[in-house]
Amino acid sequence: MKYYIDRKRVGIAEIFSFMHPIFSASNSMDAEETVRLLCEQKYRTRVKIASGINRAVRKMTGQEGVDLEEYFGDEIRNLAENPIRADNLIELVPLMKWLSGIHRVNSLAADRSAYSLNDAANHMERGAGEFLRSCSSNMMWQNITILQEENGLYMSLQEKFWGKAGLFFPDVQTTFEGTFPLIGTLFCIEAEYTDGGFEFCFVVNVEFGTDDLELRAIQDRNWVRLTFRCGRPEMRLSLFDYGAILRDFGKRGHGFIEDWCSEVIGKEHVLGTPSMSQKEQQLLPLAKILRIAFQMEDVESSDNEHSPSEIAIPEKILELLDNRYRFSSYEKLFEETEQQELYETLKKAVEAWEDEDLDDVSDGLWDFARLLRLKEKEDSIRIFYNRLTEMMLECSSEFDGISRIYGSYSEAEEKMRAIIEPKLLENGFCGEYPHYRRRRGRKGEYISVLTSNVNSRTVNGVMTYFFSISAAQKRLERRGKRGSAEYFAAGVPFDDTSAEDCALARGRHTKYAELGGAYDDESAEINIDIFEGLSDEKQAEDTAAELLRFVNVALGSFKGRAMPRWYRKKRRKSKLRYDNEITTGGVFMKFLPLGLYVSAVLMGAYVVSDRFFEKNVFREYLFITETRTALVVSLLAGMLVTLFCSLLRMRGLRRHIWRY
Repeated sequence: MKYYIDRKRVGIAEIFSFMHPIFSASNSMDAEETVRLLCEQKYRTRVKIASGINRAVRKMTGQEGVDLEEYFGDEIRNLAENPIRADNLIELVPLMKWLSGIHRVNSLAADRSAYSLNDAANHMERGAGEFLRSCSSNMMWQNITILQEENGLYMSLQEKFWGKAGLFFPDVQTTFEGTFPLIGTLFCIEAEYTDGGFEFCFVVNVEFGTDDLELRAIQDRNWVRLTFRCGRPEMRLSLFDYGAILRDFGKRGHGFIEDWCSEVIGKEHVLGTPSMSQKEQQLLPLAKILRIAFQMEDVESSDNEHSPSEIAIPEKILELLDNRYRFSSYEKLFEETEQQELYETLKKAVEAWEDEDLDDVSDGLWDFARLLRLKEKEDSIRIFYNRLTEMMLECSSEFDGISRIYGSYSEAEEKMRAIIEPKLLENGFCGEYPHYRRRRGRKGEYISVLTSNVNSRTVNGVMTYFFSISAAQKRLERRGKRGSAEYFAAGVPFDDTSAEDCALARGRHTKYAELGGAYDDESAEINIDIFEGLSDEKQAEDTAAELLRFVNVALGSFKGRAMPRWYRKKRRKSKLRYDNEITTGGVFMKFLPLGLYVSAVLMGAYVVSDRFFEKNVFREYLFITETRTALVVSLLAGMLVTLFCSLLRMRGLRRHIWRY
């Protein structure tokens, strides 16, 4: 069997690609042109590039257990001895030529490997062949498990929300002397069809360490090469009701829809459309459009270094616009939920694609994303989201496979419920896990327990669930006569409302925050052993009780208390922020127009008083005798107003959990 992919050569290319896009294989410029472009950058940029190159060279030459001598030329050895400087990037020409050669060889090897694997896949059953192609092209660095069964091997990917997929290889003949089960991270698959049989090679990293993936690729340790010959592989597939799983994790509205879209897109990515139900295929185009719209929203609303115009529209999204019939089938959904305006915006993007106007396509999708965000803030899209959620739950309800991993969630839920529920009930909350609520006067107060859909399976077979809480406070609407008045939140009966329903409709009378999640750099964790005895290592201790600290913070904030000191300190050091308004610069820029307005009013008052009144109050009482002095004083007064308002706002932000 022929082996095409050279792991270390791929690792070298990845180390440089992660450093800067200009060093990736997608760079079409030659070495001289690339270096010339680098030399024209600002000094600060050149310093970063030089330090990044020196760091990359150290990774390749100074790491223990890394032997790349056969790949190096004199240019790399010279850089290892004499690091590059920001004012001498012209010396990078030999390095860029060497790197271009690495990319060229990798590309040729990838094409040859893909050709051989495609030929093998064509001799397999369609579903198995599609899955094999997906594993080879899209599943690099995915966790896999290879089990030994009677007369064969079974390779499966890590279980996802939508299900579990794998290949069974019958009649295996191998000289592999390692032990099974083989659990690790897949690097690549080589396949070949010869003489009526199949030959496979799996390259797997079994480290489960903390090193970067590209650094692992060039290391000599913890790598296993499993080669074998077998009969015709068979597809094994278990599909789960992933909609119900996501619903049980506590998210609703925007949060649920975004997670569902990610799962159905991931399912198509791994299995292809043949393994998807008709309902899933019907909603898939809309799911892809909504996913890109949500990403656009996040870019535009966050303090991101990239401007919206720099975010490229994926090619697959453009391909979706090529079929007007697909989108016309959604017209009834938008019409029944009174969202014709959203549909018209989307239809303009379709028409622009038909006219081959890519700029208008991009503008149309951005308009769709902005309108979606606006309707979320106005809380006028709830009916559409509710109907879409129902359709999404229907899509996955027909799958009844038993989830081995996520079946353990009930155990984690019981642990969390035993910790959280007594605390909330004694404070007057009602409801069922994961959503609780209480009413105090005209205010509705909500707490929801959220489970992150980011999960980890460690080498000792432990499933880790990450929990956080969302808290919201909303002024309720009173409907009906005084004696029989009922209170509503955003048009929904109080008993049917959760904190997640208030997450998007933020305003003067609605506040929302998430505590204990990624934004606090601390999540409550519950660990469930799902493989029972795979390893004798001690299971990590649960930290679920930590979530009670955040519940106490939320309860205090409901009563107007300031955040405790430990939480203020944690929040200041957090690397992630909800809104650029929280930063000092963002708050200052928000109140800057007010300061300029005050300056203009003061200057106008000076001019009017000087021209139309006998006594100029500025000259007589404020001793401002010159126009130049009046202008300076007006600007200073405006800046003082801006600073004063900014300080008050920052003080409020740092005292309360409400981040929006």
